Amino acid sequence: MNAQELIDTARTLVAGDKGLLAMGESNPTCNKRFARLGISQTEEALVLAPQQALNHRARCNRAA
Repeated sequence: MNAQELIDTARTLVAGDKGLLAMGESNPTCNKRFARLGISQTEEALVLAPQQALNHRARCNRAA
C-alpha cells in the first residue's frame, strides 16, 4: 500500500459520522482492572470483556 492509498483508506474510515474505537489495554492493566472486580484473569476473559462492553453499549443505544 502506498502513502496515498493509506491516506484514502484512513479518510474513508472516518468519513461522515464514522470513527474508530480503540479498545486495547495491556495485559497488566487489564489484569489489575479484573482483579479489582473479582474477574478471573484468563485469556477468555481478556477476549470477552471488550465484546461485552460493545454489546452493552449497543443495547444502551437501542434503548435510548
